[in-house]
Amino acid sequence: IEQKKQQKKGLMQKLLTGEVRLPGFKGKWKEVRIKDLGTLKGGSAFPEKYQNVISGKYPFFKVSDMNNEENEKYMLNANNYINEEIRSEIKATIIPKNSIIFAKVGAALLLERKRILKYDSCIDNNMMALIVKENIDFNYVYYLLLNMKLSRFSNVGALPSLNSNDVYSLKCRLPMDYDEQKAVAELLSLFDKEIDLLQNELIQIKQQKKGLMQLLLTGKVRVKV
Repeated sequence: IEQKKQQKKGLMQKLLTGEVRLPGFKGKWKEVRIKDLGTLKGGSAFPEKYQNVISGKYPFFKVSDMNNEENEKYMLNANNYINEEIRSEIKATIIPKNSIIFAKVGAALLLERKRILKYDSCIDNNMMALIVKENIDFNYVYYLLLNMKLSRFSNVGALPSLNSNDVYSLKCRLPMDYDEQKAVAELLSLFDKEIDLLQNELIQIKQQKKGLMQLLLTGKVRVKV
C-alpha cells in the first residue's frame, strides 16, 4: 500500500507539471492560478437544532464527515441532511456536485484532505469549496489540489485558517486540451482504485487473523504437531 502511494505521489509530480506527457497529446500547457480554474465558496453556519436529521434533499457536510466510510475521495455519506425549507431559512449556500471541498480552519486544515462532492450539498463554515469551471476537468483539478499543501499558506496563529485570496493566488500548470486533463486524471484514478483494493484486502486479512486468534487462543482449534 505504501509503495503504491509513493508511486502515485511521484507520478502526480510528473504528470501535473507536464514533465511527463501521455502518448498522443502534444498541445500547449499554461501556468495558471487557482482563480482561473473556478470559484471559491465558504460554507454556512449550521444551527445545532437542525442537526442529526438523517434524510432530506441536501447532505450538510461537516469536516468530520470526511472520516466517514466511503468518503475517501467522493463525499457519499453525510451524518446530517436538510430540506429546502430549512436550507432557505438558515440561508445555507448550495455547493454544486463535482466541487472540491477542504477544511479552511483549525487542526483539520493540517490534515490536507480534499474531497469531491458527489451531489449538490451544503457544507459548514469550517470548510471551503472550489466550484470548477465547466470547461475544465474537475477530477484533474482535484489532483492538482491534492498535490498542494494548502496548510503552508494558512495564517499563522493559535487557530490556522485559509484566506480565499491566498488560495486564488496559488500557481499550477494546466494542459489546454480538455481531453489531456481527463486522461491524466483517469490514470491517477487507476492508482486510487488499486490502493482501495489493497486496503480492502488488508482489512479482510486483519479480520481473518482476529477470527483465528479467537479460535486458537481459546483452544477451540488446536495446532497439529
